[in-house]
Amino acid sequence: MLQTQIKNSVDSIDADLSQVSQLCEMGDYSSAIVALSAILEQRPDSLAAWSEKANVYVSLGKHKEALACLEKALMVHPTSPFLFYQRGWTEHIAGRYEDAGSSFQRVIQLQPNYPDAHYSLGLALYTLNRYEDAIAYLAKALDLDPSSADTWYLQGAALYATGRYEGAVTHFNRSLEIRPDHAEGLSSRGNALLCLGDYEAASSSYAQSLAMQVEDPQVWYQRGVALKNLNRHQDAIGCYQKALKFEPNFATAWYGQALSFVKLENWEKALTSYDRALTLQPDYYEAWYNRAILLKNLNRPDDALKSYNRALELRPNDFRAWNNRGSLLVTMGEWESALESFDKVLQFRPNDPNAMRNREAVLKKMQSL
Repeated sequence: MLQTQIKNSVDSIDADLSQVSQLCEMGDYSSAIVALSAILEQRPDSLAAWSEKANVYVSLGKHKEALACLEKALMVHPTSPFLFYQRGWTEHIAGRYEDAGSSFQRVIQLQPNYPDAHYSLGLALYTLNRYEDAIAYLAKALDLDPSSADTWYLQGAALYATGRYEGAVTHFNRSLEIRPDHAEGLSSRGNALLCLGDYEAASSSYAQSLAMQVEDPQVWYQRGVALKNLNRHQDAIGCYQKALKFEPNFATAWYGQALSFVKLENWEKALTSYDRALTLQPDYYEAWYNRAILLKNLNRPDDALKSYNRALELRPNDFRAWNNRGSLLVTMGEWESALESFDKVLQFRPNDPNAMRNREAVLKKMQSL
């Protein structure tokens, strides 16, 4: 008789949870919460009902309420790795990465050979920029499940973040063997190859990514950088323009385009691109610095000087800008200001041969006047 009652109770809960699933499929989360609350009044020890109620709250973006449900479930089932795992992901979604890491560590304590828990802890640590710790847990996840494309990819990303680009490429390759149509994996591999100076392979990897995700401005920009380094400046400009088509306010793409226009000696378009980059990002030091060089070459010394001055406001310790400024001032006959610029260079680099030679030449000129 007791067994029959237990079976009937379980069957009833399963039927009610099935109804809840249907409500969620229809997007009627409020009714699902009401139904789950009714189930839990009858069976407050139902792990499945507490778990599903937490899931519904997550769907509503109510992470605090979801976590409260999981805490109540854990009071009844304090050694459930499933509940700790769900709590970890709920905390992760809520941006509570430290707490998520603690929950995933608890899962590992309860179930040491669960690869998803090692992966999830690695992800939490990666998000916290704790890359070395992330690498250790992701390596364990791969030992337990070497077929996970996500884990190979994330391990590659962690290695990339620590400057181990060859290892990153190896892991991205393994991820792509399992999931060859992963656009982000292809672009990430391109980034690592770019850092290794393998520009042809980087460009190819970016092109494969763009075949699947054609509207990604960052990948178009990165491919432009690879092509620029191959001295394919017209092709690079084409990529920068694609990036700007999808993200017109992409200051770095305007800057990259300017550099390639300079290489093609298209001075006006280069200047226009520098100006656009600086309109979008007024503190863009590299753009001010290279704009100054271009203006000097265009025989616009006053404008070039203004650009150098702005660059040095942003980065007053850059000896290159001080040296270039001094050389510009020499051509303008501004001897005292030129001398001050070369003195600044020597302040940062006391034995700089160019600054020492230029300073001496300026002093001789001033003595002869």
